[in-house]
Amino acid sequence: MEDYLEKALRDELRIINRHLPYRRPSLRELMSMDIPYIVLRDGTTHLIEREELELLYRYAGDEAADKLRIPVIIEINPGYGEGAAVIRDHVAAAIISKILGIEYSGGELIIYMPHITMLRRLLRTTTTIIFMPG
Repeated sequence: MEDYLEKALRDELRIINRHLPYRRPSLRELMSMDIPYIVLRDGTTHLIEREELELLYRYAGDEAADKLRIPVIIEINPGYGEGAAVIRDHVAAAIISKILGIEYSGGELIIYMPHITMLRRLLRTTTTIIFMPG
């Protein structure tokens, strides 16, 4: 019974997270495109706003532009508490913490609903939210 429930949960998460990209290009790669875009797992094309790329570049700088992968993944995980999310990628975490004006000491960056709302308003096409079981 437990295996069945785990399989059902994995299948549901796959459906919920079908908006994730096949590949996450670098910030620099997207900035070099005439029309920046990524292809999602459901086969659709997701256009990226150039203004968002420029904002990220201002905070990332030249060196991090090759390391920052887009979209930045914001993981909603009940294990971090209600209203909390995590950015696991340390390059993205450092840049996002600068944008949000919050302290970052390395590793994962835990953010909360007001931060998520602000990020999604500023970086609607360059961030994505995934849901993970706790």
